[in-house]
Amino acid sequence: MIQHSEKIWFLLIGLTLVSTWLAETGHAGWPLTLTVALLIGFKGGMVIDHYMELRFAHARFRRIFFIFLGLTVFMVIFSHGWGDFLRELTTIS
Repeated sequence: MIQHSEKIWFLLIGLTLVSTWLAETGHAGWPLTLTVALLIGFKGGMVIDHYMELRFAHARFRRIFFIFLGLTVFMVIFSHGWGDFLRELTTIS
């Protein structure tokens, strides 16, 4: 019988395969960016809760990981919308 953690693992593998397929479509745009950001947030939350077992950790400690995850999702969205600005900001001339 498949355990709960194995079901989560198969779900994460499936979502990773979906992410790979989306990346290979070559259709860059807001829908793809938001889908990728959503997948990152969902998968990151699953890893934090189920594999790092932070569901039972102190709230402050758990919050640190979710803040990092939120910043990661934000940066994915920000880099798509303001990529030119970021390139100019980080280019040495």
